[in-house]
Order: sequence, then C-alpha cells, then structure tokens
Amino acid sequence: MNGAACPARSDPPPRLARVAFSGDVPGPVCAIGEGVEVSSGADVVVACHEGERVGRIARFELPVLRAANDRLAGTIVRSATPGEVARSADLGAVARDAIRFCRDRARELGLAMRPVSAVVPLDRDTVVITFAAEERVDFRELLREIGRRTRRRVELRQIGVRDQAKACGGWGPCGRVLCCSTFMAKFNSVTIRMAKAQKLSLNPARISGMCGRLMCCLAHEAEHPHPPRPAPHA
Repeated sequence: MNGAACPARSDPPPRLARVAFSGDVPGPVCAIGEGVEVSSGADVVVACHEGERVGRIARFELPVLRAANDRLAGTIVRSATPGEVARSADLGAVARDAIRFCRDRARELGLAMRPVSAVVPLDRDTVVITFAAEERVDFRELLREIGRRTRRRVELRQIGVRDQAKACGGWGPCGRVLCCSTFMAKFNSVTIRMAKAQKLSLNPARISGMCGRLMCCLAHEAEHPHPPRPAPHA
C-alpha cells in the first residue's frame, strides 16, 4: 500500500494555548474549555483568579512530559465579542492609570513597595493591583486614595520578588526568556552549594537572576553535577 492510499490522520486540536494579555508578548498558558473553538490570533475571554479577562491567542501548546494543570493561569471560556474587546481596551486604560497613580503615591507616602501590575476584569467592578515587598506594608491610606481615583473596589495583593520577575518577564544571561515566566510551575529552593557543585563562579552578579536571588537554573542541573576533571598525567 502506498502512502497516498493511507487515510489522512486527524489529530485532536491542542487544548492548551498561550494567551497574550498585553501587546504581542506571549503570556501564560491557559486551558481551552470544553466545546470552545478558537484559532491562533483570535480574541478570547479567559476566566482566571482575578475574573474574566480578554486576551489574544499567541500560540497553541502541547503538554510535554508532565501534566500542565499546575501551571495554568485560567480557562478560555468563549470567543470575545467586538463589544468585549472594546470594553477591555477601556478597562486597560483604567488599569494603566491606576498602576501609575499607585506608584507615584506609594513613593510619596514612603511605602517600601514596588507596584507590579494592575488588572480590571470584565465581570467585576474591581481593580486588582499586585505589588512586591520584602515585608508587610501598611497600605490602608494608599488603598483609599486609589479607590477614590478609580471609583472602584481595590484589591492590593503582595507578591515576592521572584513572583515579580515571573510577572514582568524578561531575558536571562543565557539569552532565553526567563524560566519562571515560561515553563516553571513553582519556585524550587536554590542554594549556593548548587553553584559550588557545578564549579561556577560565586560572584553574585554572575549567579543571580533579575529578581536578585540565585538563578533558578542552578537547581535544574543540581541533580546532574559536572563530572570531576581528570588528574593531569605525571
């Protein structure tokens, strides 16, 4: 039997997709809900922990080696209507104004915090702002001021510096996109002993990531240390 006589293979479409919520930068991985038909580049509505958000499908993904449930940011529930896309653009302007105001007022109030992102979901009259801080911050006055400016309920959520790097994204010294903003589902413990075992420079500038902590990739190779160098011949 020749190849032409073989029936065409029809693989099921991938049920995971990377959704861009800001510009054309591929964002987090989302599941595609049952019965939802989408195509690359389409505007979709994603149900996530902040609420419903409008994003654009950057590309489809396939689960590799392990299930992707622990790294999903939400579920694509439907295609976005033109009205939802327009409303999302208006809410995006509200979010950008809120994060700018939050940064300015936090600086003026002397708060030790770094506002990272702001989201105004479609289905909630709420502004969700995430910020990074080393310690607890008394943001009650800031919360009231943002509420008066946006005329919405405001939620301030504190995250760590590693979560900040994951949310902001960027490129590592290897030239690739940060591990934490691509495939990592959780942060592993990283120690200086891992760098020593891999015979790397202990200069903090060489083994620290964008977050200022030890690079996550040190843990990726910790179980496979470099073999010892052979002794020189006599």
